[in-house]
Amino acid sequence: MSDLYYAVAMAGRGERFAKAGIAGPKYMIEAGGRTLFEHSVFSLPLDLAEKIYFIALKEHEELYGLSGFIDSKLGAALRGRWEPVFLDAPTRGQAETVLRLRGLVPPEKGLGIYNIDTAFASPSLAARLSDPGARLDGVIGSFKLSAADPKWSFARTRPDGIVSETAEKEQISDNALTGFYHFSRAGDFFEAAAEAVRGGETTRGEFYVAPLYNRLIAAGRRFVLDQAPGLVPLGTPEEVEKFRGEAA
Repeated sequence: MSDLYYAVAMAGRGERFAKAGIAGPKYMIEAGGRTLFEHSVFSLPLDLAEKIYFIALKEHEELYGLSGFIDSKLGAALRGRWEPVFLDAPTRGQAETVLRLRGLVPPEKGLGIYNIDTAFASPSLAARLSDPGARLDGVIGSFKLSAADPKWSFARTRPDGIVSETAEKEQISDNALTGFYHFSRAGDFFEAAAEAVRGGETTRGEFYVAPLYNRLIAAGRRFVLDQAPGLVPLGTPEEVEKFRGEAA
């Protein structure tokens, strides 16, 4: 059995989609023959998971039958290996959302964090996550972005490939991040996130995951990038419509 736990943060209300007249949770929207949930979650090597936690709003369970939806999409192969965690209201960002799993994920286990806003395909991620010598203290998903577009998270690396710095909404390199964040020890994430929340260390009012790596790098942890050939953003109505056009 793998020692990897996944945390999929999906506890937002999708306000941009609601303003565009699209009702219901955005991850249930279909595009290219699949829901956004499927496009995102099946980007991950799910067969490595010991447990997958889906962190969502309680209202989405009550109004839309979220647990049944997830079960229908994941199927029998993953039944018994995933569990929903319901929140009464949205948090102040992904790091604070995933921090709710403290006490559920053993600190010595691996933790992979993802969202339902992006889709990617990496031919190397599963092997990297499975090899302690390759993953070191954690793996950060990335893709090359040559254009100027600071809306992403970014990572800078040393000549030996070790990550030297991460940034949110600041284009410090051409290594943009896919939104997949891994920690070989879940305890590293929980400790760093708790300190950031206690200190009110937000970026534009939110607690993001990417900046947490800087605290751990300063403490001597070593992280590596896993570069995907490309990424499909699915976080706004415009991005979804563009994807639909390309998939047609």
